Formats: sequence, C-alpha cells, structure tokens
Amino acid sequence: MVGRTIHQYRLLEKLGSGGMGDIYKAQDTRLNRFVAVKVLTSTGTGAPERRRRFIQEAQAASALNHPNIITIHDIISDGDTEFMVMEYVAGKTLVDLIPKSGLSVPDVLNYGVQMADALEAAHRAGIVHRDLKPGNVMVTESGLVKVLDFGMAKLTDRGPFRTASGPEDRTETISEAPLTVEGSLIGTVNYMSPEQAQGKKVDARSDIFSFGVVLYQMTTGTRAFSGESTVSTLSAILRDEVKPIAETVPDVPPQLELAIARCLRKNPDDRWQTMKDVHTALAGLKREADSGALHRGRAAETQPAAAKAASDKHALKAVIVDDEELARQLLREYLWEAGGVEVVAECANGFDAVKAIGELKPDLVFLDVQMPKLDGFEVLELIDPPPAVIFVTAYDQFAMKAFDAHAVDYLLKPFHLERFRKALEKARARLGASVEKARPSAAELTAAARPPGVALERIVVKDGSKVHIIPVEKLDYVEAQDDYVALHSEKKSYLKQQTIASVEEQLDPKRFVRIHRSYIVNLERIARIEPYTKDSRVAVLLDGTQLPVSRSGHGKLKGLLGENV
Repeated sequence: MVGRTIHQYRLLEKLGSGGMGDIYKAQDTRLNRFVAVKVLTSTGTGAPERRRRFIQEAQAASALNHPNIITIHDIISDGDTEFMVMEYVAGKTLVDLIPKSGLSVPDVLNYGVQMADALEAAHRAGIVHRDLKPGNVMVTESGLVKVLDFGMAKLTDRGPFRTASGPEDRTETISEAPLTVEGSLIGTVNYMSPEQAQGKKVDARSDIFSFGVVLYQMTTGTRAFSGESTVSTLSAILRDEVKPIAETVPDVPPQLELAIARCLRKNPDDRWQTMKDVHTALAGLKREADSGALHRGRAAETQPAAAKAASDKHALKAVIVDDEELARQLLREYLWEAGGVEVVAECANGFDAVKAIGELKPDLVFLDVQMPKLDGFEVLELIDPPPAVIFVTAYDQFAMKAFDAHAVDYLLKPFHLERFRKALEKARARLGASVEKARPSAAELTAAARPPGVALERIVVKDGSKVHIIPVEKLDYVEAQDDYVALHSEKKSYLKQQTIASVEEQLDPKRFVRIHRSYIVNLERIARIEPYTKDSRVAVLLDGTQLPVSRSGHGKLKGLLGENV
C-alpha cells in the first residue's frame, strides 16, 4: 500500500493495524497536509450490513467537534475497498506511555479529565464508543489527548443519524464478532463492561466502566482484568473485583481510588450514571492536585501526637457509617487533619450503625445513604433522638435539594477537601448554636429525598433492641394513633412514631389508599365495600377486618376500583 495514491491521498508509511484494518500516514496532495488513512480490510467490510453500520457510525462520529476527539475528514471508496480519512495526530498511545509502575497522579488526572470530556461530548450526541482502551487514546507531546476509533461506536436513540427502522442495535457477542478470527478482539475483551461482554444492550454507562478500566491501568500499570484466555478474562470481568489500587500504589489518593472504583461496579445502576459526573469529579481532584492539596490527608498521619491531643481536648464525637472502606478511610484522614473531632466508631453497615450510635451518643454522624441491609434513611429512623448528620452520598440531584433543606449538610462522592471543610464548619456552627434548629423526622427527610414517582419498598420499625423490616407488599393497612401509626402486617401490629400523612406520601398511591383520616389500606386486601349506616361505608378486608371509609375515601376507591364499589 505504501506509495499508492487513493484519490488525493498518497500513502507514505504504515502507522499500525487495528481490528478493522491498517492505518497509514498519508499526504493530502490538494491541501498539502498530513492525514491518517484507515484502510478497511475485507474482514472488516465483508458483510454489507456491517459496512453500512460502520459508515453510519463514522458519519455520527464525524459530527463531533471536540478538541479531544480525533476528526474524521472523509470516507472514500476505491473499488471494493473503503478508506477512512482522519486527522493525523503526532504522539503516542497510552499503551506506549503507561510504565509498569503506572503514570503519576497528575498525569492520570490530566489525561483522565480530557478523556472524560471527550466521552461526555460523544454521549451528549448519543454516541457510545464501546471500544475504549489505551490503544485508542493518543497523547501529543504537548499533553493533548485524542480519543480515537469510533468505528465500533453505537448510536443511541439520541444519535444524529438514527433511523426509525434500522436493525437492532444489540452489542455483538464474542462468538458473533468477525474480529475473533484474527484474535484482535482479545485486547479489547480486557476493557469490556460486564453487560457488553454478555452481549446485552449497552448505554453510556458501559463506556464509564471501560473508562474506569483504563484509569485503573493508568494508575497501577497493570490491567484491571486479565486471564490466560478470553473466557477466563470475561469471567473475571463478570465476577471478580479488582485488586485495590492502594495495594499496588500505596500513595494513591483515596479520592482517586474511590472515583475509579465507582466506575468499575458490575451493576450499571451502581456506577456513575453520566460521564459528566465523572468529569466533574476528576476535574475537582485535578484542581486539588494542582494546588498541592490532594495529598494533605496523608500528611495527617505524621501530625505530632501532642498537637493532636490538644486539638481533641474539646473534640466533637463522631461516627462514620459507610460500606466502602475507602470512603471511611478518606473521612478519617480529613477529620484527623481538621482536628477537634474524635472518631468514636466506624460502621460498615446500617445495623452496626444503629447499635453504635445508640450506645455512644455521638454529636455528629457521617452517614452513607446507599448501603445494603439498611440504608442511611432507615438508620436515622431507628435512632432517637437523631444526632446531627452529614450525608455522604452518591444520590441524585433531587435528593440534594432535600438534603439542603433538611440535613446539616451532604458530601457528594467523591468529595474534595475544601467541600469537606465547609460541611464540617456548618456542622460545628449548628451544634454550637444556642438555639438548635428544628430537625425534621427521619421519615420526613426520607420522603423529601425520594425522587418523584419512586415509592417506598419497605418500612423499618424499632422495637426495643429488635428491628423489624416490613416489605410494603406484606402491609395490610396503616392506622393512625395520635403521633404514632400502627402498621398491620400478617396478623401482627407494629407501632412507629410517624404521622399517617408522611406514611401516605411514601407509599405507592396506586396500591395504597387513604380511605379515612385514620386509615390507609392496601387495595389488594379489600374483599368488598359494604354500607354501614345511611351515609357511611366500611371496607371489609380478606381476613374479615372492617375499616371505616369516609366520603372522600369512597371517591378515591371508585376512581381506582370502578363505580360499582
């Protein structure tokens, strides 16, 4: 191919090979500039449908105008061969740049922020890359990052060239991919998301996982997932957790490790939900690194014991509750540096937190919202009286508004040192105020923080040293009793300090109806509605229980169950 001229492009030298073909440096004889030309091999263009899809995706990628995304100039044909003409980038790929010990933290953040910005732009345009790996990221001598090769990209419903009746866009499985014959897919397998490896439909969160895998390799110098074969590598992606970065690079900032770990969660719902969020987090870490503040938490370990003792003389007592060890470590380091706070307990789950907070009576609790078994809201419901709380969360922006209104403060993971300081100062001011600001009940906070349309799935009740968890599908009815509610479930009753109005707000209105000012009933438990007096009715439940139905309650029932009720 070298020396051949296709249209106005004279091929000068071979730069390398990709899964879809060979790449050449070429001279644009009309504009007198260097370009890169990808020559699609017969394997890459053999199937007409794959060829059509490739051109469609290349058209979409060429619509992206971003400094960190390689520019596609043209797609041309010469006989049966397709050529993609691209911007020529003089630089090295991350494969060549990443040393065995990993890149420095400033370089990881510098390159990572640019990569995230590029992917955010692609996702905003409805394009999922699907083949992000070190070989597809180039860095120029000036440190400019270019994300390459959108040839495997997938258009989402927002894609600029989406057609109404195009072929199904399921990700190809390994067995279906023609590239397997050449073995070129092996390198890509290591960077696939679990859903992509299983052949499931993917969205932007698949790129977030792959981005996390690349960041992991940039930080440690080793692949996050690898095996002796394609099958063993896929198995590792689907089942294994990565080796903690700190075990390979002990001085890595825990904030960076937390950000990468969240990219690498197996369940897409547990990852960062948008590349914009990832970019924001990494950009914040980069600002701290540039200012020299990112490692200050580590320096706290060398603080003289006498100085620490002096700072803790009138310390606040705090409990840290988070199921992620890295998150607890980061809070511990920041609190040590801040001084004036004694961490009296650390808890990795909600049950331990309820016990520790009840026994130790801390002034302040750093509380993760999303935890298994009991979440942060449920922990609060089981504590009386609740302490001052700073939520440490990855919750959505709707919940943030609720935290602003009801909680002492919140820290959105991964938080930065300055943001932490502000939250701690706010907590100290609240605790030191002569008149304590009225705090909402945990139930009120839970209701306020729940996104619209998301109903409660379970109710927690503390009964002495016991904790009862009642799935809402097993709840028969709720009865108001002064400042309490009685929750009736499976022939048992549980008393909880909460208003019936707040319970009503938390339950699914299509399943639970307030039929009387003192009663909420599960519609599935109603056997029939009977007259009681001339102007009143009762709801007879399947177990024979009779509940009064008000006039407005009867109207609600007719609206849900029909006029014959």
